[in-house]
Amino acid sequence: MLDNQSIFITGGTGTLGQAFVKKVLTEYTDIKSITIYSRDEMKQYELRRKYPADQFPMFRWVIGDIRDADRLSEKMKGADIVIHAAAMKHIPICEENPEECLKTNVEGTKNVIHSAIEHGVKKTILASTDKAVDPISIYGNSKQAAEKLFLNAGNDNSKFAIVRLGNIWGSRGSVVPLFKELSKTGVIPITHPDMTRFFCTEEQSADSFLYALKKMKGGEIVIPKMESKKITDIANELAPDCIYEIIGLRGFEKVGEKLVSDIELDRLIETEKHWVIGKNTTSSFLLTTYSDLDSSSLIKYQLN
Repeated sequence: MLDNQSIFITGGTGTLGQAFVKKVLTEYTDIKSITIYSRDEMKQYELRRKYPADQFPMFRWVIGDIRDADRLSEKMKGADIVIHAAAMKHIPICEENPEECLKTNVEGTKNVIHSAIEHGVKKTILASTDKAVDPISIYGNSKQAAEKLFLNAGNDNSKFAIVRLGNIWGSRGSVVPLFKELSKTGVIPITHPDMTRFFCTEEQSADSFLYALKKMKGGEIVIPKMESKKITDIANELAPDCIYEIIGLRGFEKVGEKLVSDIELDRLIETEKHWVIGKNTTSSFLLTTYSDLDSSSLIKYQLN
């Protein structure tokens, strides 16, 4: 599927981008090119050391920002597949800098779409988040807007789809490294004793992108099956000797997230490892591949 293809990854030095690259290099031996497009030169430097040119000649390294439409368009020329993983993701920082969050997550996404259509990119996939479902934070709102842009993009030559993820277990800025660090203090701050979050592994996220690339017809949202975890259970696992300090919910946090909105439920169907939300109920992608959703699965995975 990806052999002889040119792959362009925005935010390619992040957790998702690196997980996708690792998976692709494991499963495909004849990739034409992989372009890592990101704005952090230090992260690119570190990743380039991992993939030296003499062993991985297919890599192209580009410093650039998705907010820079001209540079993005120039460097996307020739791409067959785009993985759009670049975003502002740290929720408190997004709350403090809402205009910057919108510039990157909404305007930047619009630039990715326009460039992909301009250059006839065959398949473009957005990395989204469960926080885009019934959002209350500026981050969630920006990713919901990015999803809407993707769902309304596309033509006969360029297809667009979405992979909606939860928290990546152990990723930078997530609760896992935070709790490990705070365990040294003996006190773990917990915003709410009943708080839950959906978690997926790096491999699960990469598999979901490959699955979407293989199956997409355009306009789908692919969601890996993730069971939610209580934050207190994670704290017990990572810092069993620490005490909890309940600090209360912040204004941009929910007690529990959802993977699917109520409106999307009518278009949701189940596969072995994913849920897929079709653009409409008559999508050929869905009808030729999947059975009806068992409502008990929604209860099991706490979608209601």
